[in-house]
Amino acid sequence: MRVLIFDVDGQKIKPNPQCDFSGIVKGTKGYLYAKFNLSPTEWGGCGKMAVFTCFGEEYPERLEGDICLIPHEALSHNRFKVHVVGIRPGYRIQTNTIEIIQEG
Repeated sequence: MRVLIFDVDGQKIKPNPQCDFSGIVKGTKGYLYAKFNLSPTEWGGCGKMAVFTCFGEEYPERLEGDICLIPHEALSHNRFKVHVVGIRPGYRIQTNTIEIIQEG
């Protein structure tokens, strides 16, 4: 198991600078996870989903404890994108989208 860590401050998502994003190889299944360090002020009380995108297809995953398995469909090519959505009654927040590059 490998965990990619992302920092989320309000609506801004970025790779955690202490996490090594190198050497990610496309085609894995059941191995790669994403963990999101979410700012509690904006994200507290929200149901949260990470949305992974590959070639225009979206693969949403519910966050449990701010972590989820990255769907293997999103890992089948050299790059994927991710953003996070949070919802609670009368409130919706979404991050920008970032792209992660994988090796062949």
